[in-house]
Amino acid sequence: MTTYSRILSFLPSATEIIFELGLDDILKGVTHECNYPKRALQIPKIIEPSIDFEQLDSSDIDKKVMEMSFKKEPLFKIDVDKIREIKPDLIISQNMCSVCAPFDKEIQRTVEILGYEPRNLVLNPSSLSEIFQSIIVLGKELDREQEALKVTSQLEERINKIKSILHDPVKKHLFDSRPKVLCLDWLNPFYVAGHWVPEMLDIVGAKGLNGQGGLDSHQINSTKIAQLDPNKVILMPCGFDITRTQKEYQKIKDSKWDSLRANREKEIYIVNSSAFFSKPSPRIVIGIEILSKIVHPEAFEDIRIPNSGFIKI
Repeated sequence: MTTYSRILSFLPSATEIIFELGLDDILKGVTHECNYPKRALQIPKIIEPSIDFEQLDSSDIDKKVMEMSFKKEPLFKIDVDKIREIKPDLIISQNMCSVCAPFDKEIQRTVEILGYEPRNLVLNPSSLSEIFQSIIVLGKELDREQEALKVTSQLEERINKIKSILHDPVKKHLFDSRPKVLCLDWLNPFYVAGHWVPEMLDIVGAKGLNGQGGLDSHQINSTKIAQLDPNKVILMPCGFDITRTQKEYQKIKDSKWDSLRANREKEIYIVNSSAFFSKPSPRIVIGIEILSKIVHPEAFEDIRIPNSGFIKI
């Protein structure tokens, strides 16, 4: 039996992990971004964004977030009545990004609403090893350590399968040329994807242009992208699915972008970032499998991925 009976998840990846551990019956409140698995949609939403992100494009979102941050306006709205009704004994949160998920301010506000301070477990993974460690930490907290270890073991097996193909002497010739790959996690302005993405590129045999793993994403302009001269560009705007990214893509093209080698050679891809890349959840391994199919399709032809994983522009 777990110590807790009423959990609030302010973190979509934690919501996914709790379902993986079979403890969704004690998950009583989640955020608007907690949409996986589908059963998570039935759990009360106790956090909503103050901005209607669906009605704004990348540039407008960037400007609005900067404006609200400057004015110290809240990016999220809390359902006060619902939180009081739930009376949580555990809150799972993060304090790495104030845009991706509720942040310190929302935790403080929740404590003020409740009039007591429930246990707050903060998870801030910024690398693949830390993602796996966060699963184990959450498993320990919820008295499900063995189940958590089983989940991480299965994920590591899938990664090791990709690594074994990469080092298979029979397929060695397929990796003689490592394509230069650039992953962008925002499109207006452009941002180079950081955190775990550089590691993901390395695992699948790419010559990654995303810098060192574990660091924050950083802004880049189209001139610098052209100088990097990537063979392939992968678009993965944070929190966007493929359809949303397709719409955004139509707004970013300019002369420098059109002249990119990756564009001329039709090697620009869109992935489902919301599902497989931007959240530090178990599904990040599906993201690695998707990248393997994009970077070295011949070598990784036997790797299975969802049909909705990516499209080639």
